[in-house]
Amino acid sequence: MKKVEHLFTDKKVSYYFGAGFSYLQQIVPQQNTIVITDENVFASHAAKFAGFKTIVIKAGEQYKQQATLDYIFQQLIALEADRKTFIVGVGGGVVTDIVGYAASVYMRGLKFGFVPTT
Repeated sequence: MKKVEHLFTDKKVSYYFGAGFSYLQQIVPQQNTIVITDENVFASHAAKFAGFKTIVIKAGEQYKQQATLDYIFQQLIALEADRKTFIVGVGGGVVTDIVGYAASVYMRGLKFGFVPTT
């Protein structure tokens, strides 16, 4: 796993290359992390999500819509996500797009990252 840090105007961002999902527990605190993925990724890799609070959304471009965001927000509230919560999107473009948006607007923005599958 290779870590690269980039300093923006006021924040430092870390990027991890070659760090598969198995490294996630080393990178983010499990107790303050919520993983969001789609039903296909979850079905194929359910064991890897053990120990993480997980939100599973429907798979497919047609689910990149407000109803999916509403579901994510309801689940974040139910899981008591707060400003210290870290959100991880695990999946392809639909998951990363919708998770990035949801994390940026929930409670005026949460820290987030991705484990892309495509």
